[in-house]
Amino acid sequence: MKRRWRKNHLGDPAEVNITAFMNLMVILVPFLLITAVFSRITILDMDLPAPGNPSQSSNADEPQLQLEVTVRQSVIEIGDRKNGLLKLITVSEDGSHLQQVTELLQQVKARYPDKQDVTLLLEQDIPYERLIGMMDILRVAPVKQDGKTIMAELFPVISIGDAPVADLRTATRNES
Repeated sequence: MKRRWRKNHLGDPAEVNITAFMNLMVILVPFLLITAVFSRITILDMDLPAPGNPSQSSNADEPQLQLEVTVRQSVIEIGDRKNGLLKLITVSEDGSHLQQVTELLQQVKARYPDKQDVTLLLEQDIPYERLIGMMDILRVAPVKQDGKTIMAELFPVISIGDAPVADLRTATRNES
């Protein structure tokens, strides 16, 4: 008798009812597809720095500015790749150095209004938050116009690279 019960019990396959699961999928898949449209990711476009000998643009007589901003632990160097250092700004704890960087970049933009690109060079161990903050400062600057503060575009095309090892010029200025 035991054998007959085992044969009958093991011999018949169990019926799986997936109707409830299919109903769930019919509801869940369209819901997920609809909500996926509303999720957005903010992306900043970045490029690699230009090679050492960039191709000349249309005017060979006009001096081309190759703006470089080098972020180090204690200083920010703003300069031209061809002509050298424009200004060295010491990093302060209260963040007032960022205002100096913004003012200098606005002066450079006033002198070169068609300039769109900048190279951002970072020393090792620079925190990610500082990188993003510098990118925001390089892209736009707050400008007062007609009593309102608007965000003026500075250099939206940002190339990122590694900063060269600090040279003696930077080291001597850094101590003073």
